[in-house]
Amino acid sequence: MALGLKGTRTVLDRLELSLPEHILHVAGSNGKGTVCALMATGLGLEGIGNVLFSSPHVVRLEERVRRNGIPISSEEFDQAILLIHDAACGEGHETIVDLTFFEVTYLVAMIASQGSSVLILETGLGGRLDATRCGPATACMVTSVTREHIDILGDDLPAIAREKAAIARPKRPLFIREPIETEVLEAMKLEARNAGNSELGETPSPAEVYVVEIEKGSTVRNEAYLLALAMFQHLGFSTESLETARDNLRWLARMQFLPSSSTSSHPYLLDAAHNPSGLLRILPELEQQITKHATHVTGMPIWSLIFGTSPQEELSHFLAPLLDFCRKYPPKNIVLTKPHGGRYPGVSPESLSLLDWNRDDVQCYELPSDAIHSLASYDAKHVGLVVSLGSLYLQGNLLSIFGWSSDEHLSLYAKD
Repeated sequence: MALGLKGTRTVLDRLELSLPEHILHVAGSNGKGTVCALMATGLGLEGIGNVLFSSPHVVRLEERVRRNGIPISSEEFDQAILLIHDAACGEGHETIVDLTFFEVTYLVAMIASQGSSVLILETGLGGRLDATRCGPATACMVTSVTREHIDILGDDLPAIAREKAAIARPKRPLFIREPIETEVLEAMKLEARNAGNSELGETPSPAEVYVVEIEKGSTVRNEAYLLALAMFQHLGFSTESLETARDNLRWLARMQFLPSSSTSSHPYLLDAAHNPSGLLRILPELEQQITKHATHVTGMPIWSLIFGTSPQEELSHFLAPLLDFCRKYPPKNIVLTKPHGGRYPGVSPESLSLLDWNRDDVQCYELPSDAIHSLASYDAKHVGLVVSLGSLYLQGNLLSIFGWSSDEHLSLYAKD
Protein backbone atom coordinates (compact mmCIF):
# COMPACT_ATOMS: atom_id res chain seq x y z
CA MET A 1 0.00 0.00 0.00
CA ALA A 2 1.27 3.45 -0.94
CA LEU A 3 -1.02 6.43 -0.49
CA GLY A 4 -0.31 9.20 -2.97
CA LEU A 5 -1.37 10.36 -6.41
CA LYS A 6 1.75 11.35 -8.33
CA GLY A 7 2.78 7.96 -9.73
CA THR A 8 -0.70 6.85 -10.74
CA ARG A 9 -1.48 10.22 -12.31
CA THR A 10 1.79 10.12 -14.27
CA VAL A 11 0.93 6.73 -15.78
CA LEU A 12 -2.68 7.78 -16.39
CA ASP A 13 -1.46 10.80 -18.36
CA ARG A 14 0.97 8.65 -20.35
CA LEU A 15 -1.84 6.28 -21.34
CA GLU A 16 -3.73 9.16 -23.03
CA LEU A 17 -7.13 7.52 -22.60
CA SER A 18 -10.48 8.65 -23.95
CA LEU A 19 -12.62 8.37 -20.82
CA PRO A 20 -16.43 8.01 -20.53
CA GLU A 21 -18.70 11.04 -20.42
CA HIS A 22 -19.70 10.24 -16.84
CA ILE A 23 -17.45 9.03 -14.00
CA LEU A 24 -19.17 8.36 -10.68
CA HIS A 25 -16.82 8.19 -7.69
CA VAL A 26 -17.91 6.68 -4.35
CA ALA A 27 -16.15 6.61 -0.96
CA GLY A 28 -17.26 5.55 2.52
CA SER A 29 -16.67 3.07 5.33
CA ASN A 30 -19.67 0.81 4.72
CA GLY A 31 -22.04 0.39 1.79
CA LYS A 32 -19.93 1.92 -0.96
CA GLY A 33 -19.51 -1.34 -2.84
CA THR A 34 -23.23 -2.06 -2.71
CA VAL A 35 -24.25 1.35 -4.06
CA CYS A 36 -21.65 1.06 -6.85
CA ALA A 37 -22.91 -2.40 -7.81
CA LEU A 38 -26.52 -1.20 -7.67
CA MET A 39 -25.80 1.74 -9.98
CA ALA A 40 -23.97 -0.52 -12.42
CA THR A 41 -26.91 -2.94 -12.41
CA GLY A 42 -29.45 -0.15 -12.91
CA LEU A 43 -27.50 1.23 -15.87
CA GLY A 44 -27.04 -2.23 -17.33
CA LEU A 45 -30.76 -3.00 -17.16
CA GLU A 46 -31.35 0.25 -19.07
CA GLY A 47 -28.88 -0.83 -21.75
CA ILE A 48 -26.37 1.88 -20.83
CA GLY A 49 -22.80 0.65 -21.27
CA ASN A 50 -20.82 0.91 -18.05
CA VAL A 51 -17.69 -0.29 -16.29
CA LEU A 52 -17.50 -0.85 -12.53
CA PHE A 53 -14.23 -0.81 -10.59
CA SER A 54 -14.53 -2.37 -7.12
CA SER A 55 -12.31 -4.07 -4.57
CA PRO A 56 -11.35 -6.45 -3.26
CA HIS A 57 -12.26 -9.34 -5.52
CA VAL A 58 -14.00 -12.30 -3.92
CA VAL A 59 -13.28 -15.23 -6.24
CA ARG A 60 -11.46 -13.99 -9.38
CA LEU A 61 -9.18 -11.01 -9.94
CA GLU A 62 -11.22 -9.91 -12.97
CA GLU A 63 -14.20 -9.14 -10.70
CA ARG A 64 -12.51 -5.83 -9.93
CA VAL A 65 -13.37 -4.63 -13.43
CA ARG A 66 -16.88 -5.49 -14.61
CA ARG A 67 -18.30 -4.36 -17.93
CA ASN A 68 -22.10 -4.33 -17.96
CA GLY A 69 -22.09 -6.46 -14.82
CA ILE A 70 -19.71 -9.17 -16.03
CA PRO A 71 -15.98 -9.39 -15.15
CA ILE A 72 -13.78 -8.60 -18.12
CA SER A 73 -11.88 -11.53 -19.59
CA SER A 74 -8.45 -12.55 -18.32
CA GLU A 75 -7.12 -11.82 -21.81
CA GLU A 76 -8.39 -8.23 -21.73
CA PHE A 77 -7.06 -7.82 -18.20
CA ASP A 78 -3.62 -9.08 -19.25
CA GLN A 79 -3.52 -6.82 -22.30
CA ALA A 80 -4.31 -3.80 -20.13
CA ILE A 81 -1.50 -4.75 -17.73
CA LEU A 82 0.96 -4.78 -20.65
CA LEU A 83 -0.16 -1.27 -21.63
CA ILE A 84 0.29 -0.10 -18.04
CA HIS A 85 3.73 -1.70 -17.85
CA ASP A 86 4.83 0.11 -21.00
CA ALA A 87 3.46 3.42 -19.68
CA ALA A 88 5.14 2.94 -16.30
CA CYS A 89 8.60 1.74 -17.30
CA GLY A 90 8.76 1.21 -21.05
CA GLU A 91 11.22 2.81 -23.43
CA GLY A 92 10.96 6.53 -24.08
CA HIS A 93 10.07 7.56 -20.52
CA GLU A 94 12.51 9.56 -18.44
CA THR A 95 11.36 8.06 -15.15
CA ILE A 96 10.21 4.61 -14.08
CA VAL A 97 6.99 4.65 -12.03
CA ASP A 98 6.48 2.04 -9.32
CA LEU A 99 2.83 1.06 -8.95
CA THR A 100 1.04 -0.95 -6.25
CA PHE A 101 -1.30 -3.85 -6.98
CA PHE A 102 -4.34 -1.62 -6.33
CA GLU A 103 -3.04 1.16 -8.57
CA VAL A 104 -2.53 -1.29 -11.43
CA THR A 105 -6.06 -2.70 -11.12
CA TYR A 106 -7.49 0.84 -11.03
CA LEU A 107 -5.63 1.69 -14.24
CA VAL A 108 -6.93 -1.51 -15.83
CA ALA A 109 -10.45 -0.22 -15.13
CA MET A 110 -9.62 3.15 -16.67
CA ILE A 111 -8.41 1.42 -19.84
CA ALA A 112 -11.43 -0.91 -19.93
CA SER A 113 -13.86 2.01 -19.57
CA GLN A 114 -13.02 3.38 -23.01
CA GLY A 115 -16.08 3.13 -25.22
CA SER A 116 -18.52 2.91 -22.30
CA SER A 117 -20.90 5.70 -21.29
CA VAL A 118 -20.34 5.51 -17.54
CA LEU A 119 -17.46 4.51 -15.27
CA ILE A 120 -18.20 3.79 -11.60
CA LEU A 121 -15.26 3.92 -9.20
CA GLU A 122 -15.25 2.50 -5.68
CA THR A 123 -12.58 4.13 -3.53
CA GLY A 124 -10.06 1.76 -1.99
CA LEU A 125 -8.98 3.49 1.22
CA GLY A 126 -9.93 6.97 2.40
CA GLY A 127 -10.29 9.28 -0.57
CA ARG A 128 -7.87 12.19 -0.63
CA LEU A 129 -4.81 10.09 -1.47
CA ASP A 130 -6.51 7.05 -2.97
CA ALA A 131 -5.49 6.16 -6.52
CA THR A 132 -9.09 6.55 -7.71
CA ARG A 133 -8.82 10.28 -6.98
CA CYS A 134 -6.36 10.78 -9.86
CA GLY A 135 -8.88 11.08 -12.66
CA PRO A 136 -11.89 13.31 -13.29
CA ALA A 137 -15.41 12.66 -11.97
CA THR A 138 -18.88 13.86 -12.93
CA ALA A 139 -20.34 13.27 -9.47
CA CYS A 140 -19.11 11.95 -6.12
CA MET A 141 -20.67 10.27 -3.11
CA VAL A 142 -19.75 9.47 0.49
CA THR A 143 -21.71 6.66 2.15
CA SER A 144 -21.62 5.97 5.90
CA VAL A 145 -18.46 6.94 7.78
CA THR A 146 -17.11 4.99 10.74
CA ARG A 147 -13.92 5.03 12.79
CA GLU A 148 -11.47 2.95 10.73
CA HIS A 149 -7.84 2.97 9.62
CA ILE A 150 -7.10 5.56 12.29
CA ASP A 151 -3.36 5.22 11.73
CA ILE A 152 -3.86 6.56 8.20
CA LEU A 153 -7.08 8.59 8.09
CA GLY A 154 -7.19 10.21 11.53
CA ASP A 155 -8.23 9.27 15.03
CA ASP A 156 -11.71 10.80 15.09
CA LEU A 157 -14.79 10.66 12.88
CA PRO A 158 -14.66 14.26 11.56
CA ALA A 159 -11.04 13.79 10.44
CA ILE A 160 -11.86 10.49 8.73
CA ALA A 161 -14.93 12.06 7.11
CA ARG A 162 -12.84 14.88 5.66
CA GLU A 163 -10.42 12.40 4.09
CA LYS A 164 -13.30 10.62 2.39
CA ALA A 165 -15.06 13.83 1.33
CA ALA A 166 -11.83 14.95 -0.33
CA ILE A 167 -12.92 13.02 -3.42
CA ALA A 168 -15.23 16.01 -4.11
CA ARG A 169 -14.51 17.70 -7.43
CA PRO A 170 -14.81 21.48 -7.95
CA LYS A 171 -18.26 22.61 -9.10
CA ARG A 172 -19.47 19.01 -9.23
CA PRO A 173 -22.13 17.39 -7.01
CA LEU A 174 -21.13 15.58 -3.84
CA PHE A 175 -23.84 13.37 -2.34
CA ILE A 176 -23.46 12.64 1.36
CA ARG A 177 -25.34 9.98 3.27
CA GLU A 178 -26.73 11.93 6.23
CA PRO A 179 -24.61 10.97 9.25
CA ILE A 180 -25.90 10.84 12.81
CA GLU A 181 -23.20 13.18 14.11
CA THR A 182 -23.59 16.86 13.18
CA GLU A 183 -19.85 17.48 13.44
CA VAL A 184 -19.18 14.76 10.87
CA LEU A 185 -21.50 16.37 8.34
CA GLU A 186 -20.00 19.81 8.98
CA ALA A 187 -16.50 18.40 8.47
CA MET A 188 -17.49 17.03 5.06
CA LYS A 189 -19.21 20.26 4.07
CA LEU A 190 -16.08 22.19 5.06
CA GLU A 191 -13.95 19.90 2.91
CA ALA A 192 -16.37 20.34 0.00
CA ARG A 193 -16.08 24.13 0.20
CA ASN A 194 -12.42 23.71 -0.71
CA ALA A 195 -12.79 20.97 -3.32
CA GLY A 196 -10.04 20.46 -5.83
CA ASN A 197 -6.42 19.42 -5.99
CA SER A 198 -4.12 21.84 -7.81
CA GLU A 199 -1.49 19.08 -8.28
CA LEU A 200 -4.03 17.28 -10.44
CA GLY A 201 -4.66 20.37 -12.51
CA GLU A 202 -7.91 21.23 -10.74
CA THR A 203 -8.79 24.80 -9.85
CA PRO A 204 -10.06 24.71 -6.25
CA SER A 205 -13.71 25.69 -6.01
CA PRO A 206 -16.69 24.58 -3.88
CA ALA A 207 -18.49 21.37 -4.74
CA GLU A 208 -22.29 21.19 -4.76
CA VAL A 209 -23.31 19.31 -1.58
CA TYR A 210 -26.49 17.24 -1.42
CA VAL A 211 -27.37 15.45 1.82
CA VAL A 212 -29.43 12.28 1.39
CA GLU A 213 -31.67 11.35 4.31
CA ILE A 214 -31.84 7.65 5.15
CA GLU A 215 -34.66 6.29 7.27
CA LYS A 216 -33.48 4.62 10.45
CA GLY A 217 -33.51 0.84 10.18
CA SER A 218 -33.07 0.77 6.39
CA THR A 219 -31.33 -2.30 5.03
CA VAL A 220 -27.93 -1.88 3.39
CA ARG A 221 -29.47 -2.50 -0.03
CA ASN A 222 -32.38 -0.08 0.45
CA GLU A 223 -29.96 2.60 1.65
CA ALA A 224 -27.89 2.03 -1.50
CA TYR A 225 -31.07 2.40 -3.56
CA LEU A 226 -31.89 5.77 -2.01
CA LEU A 227 -28.36 7.06 -2.56
CA ALA A 228 -28.26 5.84 -6.16
CA LEU A 229 -31.70 7.33 -6.79
CA ALA A 230 -30.56 10.76 -5.61
CA MET A 231 -27.48 10.71 -7.86
CA PHE A 232 -29.33 9.37 -10.92
CA GLN A 233 -32.11 11.95 -10.62
CA HIS A 234 -29.59 14.77 -10.39
CA LEU A 235 -27.61 13.56 -13.41
CA GLY A 236 -30.72 12.96 -15.51
CA PHE A 237 -30.25 9.18 -15.69
CA SER A 238 -33.33 6.98 -15.94
CA THR A 239 -34.34 5.62 -12.54
CA GLU A 240 -36.94 3.13 -13.77
CA SER A 241 -34.64 0.10 -13.40
CA LEU A 242 -33.16 1.00 -10.01
CA GLU A 243 -35.94 -0.69 -8.07
CA THR A 244 -35.55 -3.83 -10.18
CA ALA A 245 -31.80 -3.61 -9.62
CA ARG A 246 -32.29 -3.35 -5.85
CA ASP A 247 -34.44 -6.47 -5.78
CA ASN A 248 -32.33 -8.56 -8.17
CA LEU A 249 -28.73 -7.44 -7.62
CA ARG A 250 -26.39 -10.38 -7.10
CA TRP A 251 -23.63 -8.85 -5.00
CA LEU A 252 -21.23 -11.51 -3.83
CA ALA A 253 -21.04 -12.19 -0.09
CA ARG A 254 -23.56 -9.50 0.82
CA MET A 255 -26.52 -11.40 2.27
CA GLN A 256 -25.97 -13.93 -0.50
CA PHE A 257 -28.14 -17.01 -0.24
CA LEU A 258 -26.93 -20.30 -1.72
CA PRO A 259 -29.48 -23.12 -1.88
CA SER A 260 -28.48 -26.70 -1.13
CA SER A 261 -28.32 -27.38 -4.86
CA SER A 262 -25.42 -24.92 -5.13
CA THR A 263 -23.42 -26.27 -2.19
CA SER A 264 -24.15 -30.02 -2.50
CA SER A 265 -24.89 -30.08 1.22
CA HIS A 266 -26.72 -27.46 3.28
CA PRO A 267 -28.12 -24.01 2.34
CA TYR A 268 -25.69 -21.17 3.05
CA LEU A 269 -26.04 -17.44 3.71
CA LEU A 270 -22.85 -15.40 3.23
CA ASP A 271 -22.11 -11.88 4.41
CA ALA A 272 -18.86 -9.96 4.74
CA ALA A 273 -19.37 -7.90 7.86
CA HIS A 274 -15.76 -6.78 8.15
CA ASN A 275 -15.82 -4.03 10.80
CA PRO A 276 -17.71 -3.36 14.07
CA SER A 277 -20.30 -1.01 12.59
CA GLY A 278 -20.82 -3.28 9.60
CA LEU A 279 -21.44 -6.33 11.79
CA LEU A 280 -23.83 -4.45 14.07
CA ARG A 281 -25.65 -3.06 11.05
CA ILE A 282 -26.40 -6.40 9.38
CA LEU A 283 -27.72 -8.25 12.45
CA PRO A 284 -31.38 -7.12 12.08
CA GLU A 285 -31.33 -8.18 8.43
CA LEU A 286 -29.57 -11.41 9.39
CA GLU A 287 -32.40 -12.13 11.82
CA GLN A 288 -34.90 -11.65 8.98
CA GLN A 289 -32.93 -13.90 6.63
CA ILE A 290 -32.60 -16.67 9.22
CA THR A 291 -36.33 -16.47 9.86
CA LYS A 292 -36.94 -16.66 6.11
CA HIS A 293 -34.58 -19.48 5.12
CA ALA A 294 -34.13 -21.63 8.25
CA THR A 295 -36.47 -24.35 9.44
CA HIS A 296 -37.92 -23.87 12.91
CA VAL A 297 -38.43 -26.21 15.85
CA THR A 298 -40.49 -25.02 18.82
CA GLY A 299 -40.30 -21.50 17.46
CA MET A 300 -36.48 -21.35 17.22
CA PRO A 301 -34.59 -21.30 13.89
CA ILE A 302 -32.24 -24.18 13.08
CA TRP A 303 -28.96 -22.67 11.90
CA SER A 304 -25.19 -23.01 12.22
CA LEU A 305 -22.43 -20.40 12.20
CA ILE A 306 -19.11 -20.32 10.35
CA PHE A 307 -16.97 -17.37 11.33
CA GLY A 308 -13.51 -16.11 10.39
CA THR A 309 -12.01 -12.65 10.36
CA SER A 310 -9.03 -10.55 9.40
CA PRO A 311 -7.21 -8.75 12.26
CA GLN A 312 -9.36 -6.29 14.21
CA GLU A 313 -8.24 -3.42 16.44
CA GLU A 314 -10.53 -4.59 19.24
CA LEU A 315 -11.62 -8.14 18.53
CA SER A 316 -13.85 -8.51 21.59
CA HIS A 317 -15.63 -5.22 20.78
CA PHE A 318 -16.05 -6.30 17.17
CA LEU A 319 -17.64 -9.63 18.10
CA ALA A 320 -19.79 -8.52 21.06
CA PRO A 321 -22.98 -8.03 18.98
CA LEU A 322 -22.55 -11.42 17.31
CA LEU A 323 -22.00 -13.15 20.65
CA ASP A 324 -25.21 -11.56 21.94
CA PHE A 325 -27.03 -12.67 18.79
CA CYS A 326 -25.85 -16.24 19.33
CA ARG A 327 -27.22 -16.17 22.88
CA LYS A 328 -30.58 -14.94 21.60
CA TYR A 329 -30.70 -17.48 18.74
CA PRO A 330 -28.34 -20.32 19.73
CA PRO A 331 -26.83 -21.96 16.62
CA LYS A 332 -26.68 -25.74 16.33
CA ASN A 333 -22.96 -25.52 15.54
CA ILE A 334 -20.32 -22.82 15.87
CA VAL A 335 -17.41 -23.38 13.51
CA LEU A 336 -14.40 -21.05 13.61
CA THR A 337 -11.90 -20.94 10.79
CA LYS A 338 -9.25 -18.74 9.19
CA PRO A 339 -9.71 -16.79 5.93
CA HIS A 340 -6.95 -17.26 3.38
CA GLY A 341 -5.69 -14.99 0.60
CA GLY A 342 -6.30 -11.62 2.24
CA ARG A 343 -4.02 -8.64 2.63
CA TYR A 344 -3.26 -9.68 6.22
CA PRO A 345 -3.14 -13.16 7.77
CA GLY A 346 -6.49 -14.13 9.27
CA VAL A 347 -7.04 -14.42 13.02
CA SER A 348 -6.42 -18.00 14.16
CA PRO A 349 -9.55 -19.98 15.07
CA GLU A 350 -7.94 -20.89 18.39
CA SER A 351 -7.73 -17.18 19.29
CA LEU A 352 -11.38 -16.72 18.35
CA SER A 353 -12.38 -19.70 20.49
CA LEU A 354 -11.13 -17.90 23.61
CA LEU A 355 -14.07 -15.48 23.41
CA ASP A 356 -17.29 -16.16 25.29
CA TRP A 357 -19.35 -18.20 22.82
CA ASN A 358 -21.41 -19.53 25.74
CA ARG A 359 -20.72 -23.18 24.88
CA ASP A 360 -17.94 -25.76 25.11
CA ASP A 361 -18.30 -27.51 21.74
CA VAL A 362 -16.95 -24.78 19.45
CA GLN A 363 -15.15 -26.33 16.47
CA CYS A 364 -11.88 -24.88 15.11
CA TYR A 365 -10.47 -25.50 11.62
CA GLU A 366 -7.43 -23.89 10.06
CA LEU A 367 -8.85 -24.36 6.54
CA PRO A 368 -12.32 -23.20 5.45
CA SER A 369 -12.62 -26.37 3.33
CA ASP A 370 -12.35 -28.49 6.47
CA ALA A 371 -15.04 -26.39 8.15
CA ILE A 372 -17.40 -26.97 5.21
CA HIS A 373 -16.66 -30.69 5.04
CA SER A 374 -17.28 -31.05 8.76
CA LEU A 375 -20.77 -29.55 8.50
CA ALA A 376 -21.48 -31.51 5.32
CA SER A 377 -21.05 -34.73 7.28
CA TYR A 378 -24.00 -33.86 9.54
CA ASP A 379 -27.65 -34.50 8.83
CA ALA A 380 -29.70 -31.46 7.80
CA LYS A 381 -31.65 -31.39 11.06
CA HIS A 382 -28.38 -31.00 12.97
CA VAL A 383 -27.17 -28.09 10.83
CA GLY A 384 -30.01 -26.13 9.25
CA LEU A 385 -29.08 -22.92 7.48
CA VAL A 386 -25.32 -22.28 7.55
CA VAL A 387 -24.50 -18.60 8.08
CA SER A 388 -20.94 -17.58 7.18
CA LEU A 389 -19.88 -14.21 8.54
CA GLY A 390 -16.71 -12.14 8.81
CA SER A 391 -13.97 -11.53 6.31
CA LEU A 392 -14.84 -11.04 2.64
CA TYR A 393 -11.89 -13.31 1.91
CA LEU A 394 -13.53 -16.10 3.90
CA GLN A 395 -16.65 -15.80 1.79
CA GLY A 396 -14.43 -15.93 -1.29
CA ASN A 397 -12.82 -19.09 0.04
CA LEU A 398 -16.25 -20.70 0.42
CA LEU A 399 -17.49 -19.59 -3.00
CA SER A 400 -14.34 -21.00 -4.60
CA ILE A 401 -14.89 -24.32 -2.84
CA PHE A 402 -18.48 -24.37 -4.11
CA GLY A 403 -17.23 -23.70 -7.65
CA TRP A 404 -18.72 -20.23 -8.02
CA SER A 405 -16.19 -18.84 -10.49
CA SER A 406 -17.97 -18.60 -13.86
CA ASP A 407 -19.09 -15.34 -15.47
CA GLU A 408 -22.69 -16.35 -14.80
CA HIS A 409 -21.96 -16.80 -11.08
CA LEU A 410 -20.04 -13.53 -10.86
CA SER A 411 -22.39 -11.38 -12.96
CA LEU A 412 -24.23 -8.65 -11.04
CA TYR A 413 -27.53 -9.69 -12.58
CA ALA A 414 -28.99 -12.54 -14.64
CA LYS A 415 -28.49 -11.88 -18.34
CA ASP A 416 -31.64 -13.77 -19.39
